[in-house]
Amino acid sequence: MKFSLLVATAWALLAQAEDTTSPLTFTYSTFTNHTVAPATTTYSLNPSHTSSVVISGTGKKSSSSTHSAPTSYIVNPADLAYPSFSNVVGPLASSAPAPGLLNATQLADEALALILQLKVANSTNCQTCKNVMSTVAARMKVQQETLSDIAVPFCLPLQSFLPMPICIGLLKIGSTDIGGIFPAMDMQGDDGQTICAFMFGSCDLPPPPQLDLNTLFQGTEKPAPRELSTCKKEPLKVLHISDYHLDMRYVVGSEANCTGPVCCRVFPYTNVSTPIEEPASLFGNYLCDTPEALATSVFRSVPKVTGYEWSEFSFGIFTGDLVSHDLWELTEPYVLSEELESYQQFFDGMGGVKLYPTLGNHDTYPHAFTAFPDQNSILPYNASYPVQEKYNYENVSAAWENYGWLTAKEAQMVVNSGLGIYRAVTAEGLVIISLNSDVWYYFNLYAYIGANKIDMTGMFGKLITYLLEAEAKNQAVWLIQHVNVGGSTDYEALPAATDLYYQIIDRFNNTIRGTFFGHTHDDELGVFYTNNATEQTAQTAANVAYIMPSVTAYTNLNAGFRYYLVDPDTFDIIDSLTYYANLSNTNEWTANGDVTWELEYSARDTYDPSGTLLAPNAPLSAAFWHEVTQEIYTNETMFETYTDLRTKKFRPYTPVTGLARNLTLCGLRSMSVPIFERCLGSMQSTTSFL
Repeated sequence: MKFSLLVATAWALLAQAEDTTSPLTFTYSTFTNHTVAPATTTYSLNPSHTSSVVISGTGKKSSSSTHSAPTSYIVNPADLAYPSFSNVVGPLASSAPAPGLLNATQLADEALALILQLKVANSTNCQTCKNVMSTVAARMKVQQETLSDIAVPFCLPLQSFLPMPICIGLLKIGSTDIGGIFPAMDMQGDDGQTICAFMFGSCDLPPPPQLDLNTLFQGTEKPAPRELSTCKKEPLKVLHISDYHLDMRYVVGSEANCTGPVCCRVFPYTNVSTPIEEPASLFGNYLCDTPEALATSVFRSVPKVTGYEWSEFSFGIFTGDLVSHDLWELTEPYVLSEELESYQQFFDGMGGVKLYPTLGNHDTYPHAFTAFPDQNSILPYNASYPVQEKYNYENVSAAWENYGWLTAKEAQMVVNSGLGIYRAVTAEGLVIISLNSDVWYYFNLYAYIGANKIDMTGMFGKLITYLLEAEAKNQAVWLIQHVNVGGSTDYEALPAATDLYYQIIDRFNNTIRGTFFGHTHDDELGVFYTNNATEQTAQTAANVAYIMPSVTAYTNLNAGFRYYLVDPDTFDIIDSLTYYANLSNTNEWTANGDVTWELEYSARDTYDPSGTLLAPNAPLSAAFWHEVTQEIYTNETMFETYTDLRTKKFRPYTPVTGLARNLTLCGLRSMSVPIFERCLGSMQSTTSFL
């Protein structure tokens, strides 16, 4: 039978009238009288759903579920402690430099000189950067903890815009890993050129290597394009959430409008006597990560605002990032606690619905540093995969198995692959492949070892094998990963890996029915084309990337989640319905006892309001999304609609002009870094760490 897409909207409006009562208790840290102390608030009137949650590790009940009773994770408060170096103002290490190598002051001076070049890429600056990086690597080869040694002379000149605790914390946390990575890189070759492009903007990015596609695709031919069909059954409902960024160090009543990178905190070095201008709300603020009251409201609200009980959702996907953004204050126990507590909240809240997660760049320690097993022979043991990353895969995969999201075999694949990836098959027959985007993420320094070589980690070879097997069995596949392979308002991926990913999408566009990302926190999309996007038309459009808006409001965004209506026969997406919570209403939420979520938009209704692009119940095809991008390119009203929805209707709306407009338009059709740079007109990096 045909399914009316209007039903979903009607249900959402009807469900807002349904309100039953049950108490809801929040336990949190609060800042009063210049002191952080625990506090509890109980609301007697609140929507009742299938899950029952008591916040902040004081006790938990599992949601109603068909799974056997899993082990519940309970937060250890000691794991949330700040690291001891947070308020360091003196040297972290006093050891002398290795004989014959630059001392700390000289190294710091040379590194600072690169920063002051202000991202000017030319042959002279590029070679200078390679030489400096070679010198740093030589010192690290005999003295791995070099970054600790240079912390003070490096950070002192930067403290006007990078406070000492932040600078020192970043160097201290990354010292062991970077001290192992840099000596393993070819600093005078493509490795050095790539890192100098991204870190300092001193070099152009090298073009990606030539690919032997026949060999990569094991001699197989790309089949003829499949014929799309309309949905003839009631669609599946699939939840999508991303970028949760739970903050278990969030302090209600602390400064929400601070000048630092992350607000709503009382750090060890915070001046607690400074008057608070904007107190942090129980339910979040625009310059802060996600407090538990906002985070868990997603799950309390899904049945209310969508009109569907949890039992009506087939499954959900999560496209990464659980941990807060205070990179300089991380510890290994804190990161793991944030991960495991977030998964517990997902399980408690989703009424037994199975979730397929992927890892984000924040879901590791140190942030984004992910070692790979094939690097073990060239890295010191304390910076190699068995020490640096394996423990994380073991813990998160155990949680995924514990909650019944993955089978034991699928969970073991996460660890045995050495890549944090897995392949699973849903009860409906859809193949979900979770990839690790740290393979291409520009902040993962391990990815620069052989950065411009083909498939250095072997992940893409595994992906191709999985896709060939799915193609042979006529199975549909969804790919879930975190960091976008192309551009949006900028790009953050290594060119070689994104070029290979793009060719894989082109080759298997019949089999791959959806690609899903997170990371930007914005609501975005990107179209893939055949033949490396040399011709961009509706006929050459091959696939579409759904870049998911975040739960976190960080920074200057509203919170969001989404569900898809999915054809149960083809697993094509029929519609995408996105919901948002407007954080300018936090005072109202505090008075009423919970967050108010609203339907923001339906993709069909917003981008094809007259029904001229799509037949009734036809899928949101790549051709459709190409036509949408054409409208965004040529129709100012549609461009403003897209950029407004990108922020989840954050106010005031800021017109997107100049370079930002060009970046936005290029990002819509540039799902690899080389294509993005081609669109911008030059092979130059627009991003740098510093």
